[in-house]
Amino acid sequence: MWFGILLVLALYVLFAGAYFSLAKKAGLDDIAWFAFVPVLNIILQLRLIKQSGWWVLMLLVPIANFVFQIIWQVKLLNAFGKNGAHVLFYIFLSPVYAIQWLVWGYSSDTTYRLNDPFPPNTFAA
Repeated sequence: MWFGILLVLALYVLFAGAYFSLAKKAGLDDIAWFAFVPVLNIILQLRLIKQSGWWVLMLLVPIANFVFQIIWQVKLLNAFGKNGAHVLFYIFLSPVYAIQWLVWGYSSDTTYRLNDPFPPNTFAA
């Protein structure tokens, strides 16, 4: 029992650290600590895609919450220069998707692209 509790706490801190790092990369230093607080970490994800924190209320609407979560995840992937097709992992292989975010969060190669007016490959022929 104690091992399970410690494992869950360790994973929570690990993922919160990854989202904290992503928020820092996005220039949201003032609210990066939201990553460590339940519910606020969802609002942090919304702020990363330039949406209002009030959108978290969409999670209370049955069926629509699943659709909006997919839309949010695609926008979050695009904000960090990742292909929206990764959302298929979110739907079908959630552990793989979670591991990807851990890698991206702690990687120095991950960049936030929503502030970039001309992201790479925008005008590729």
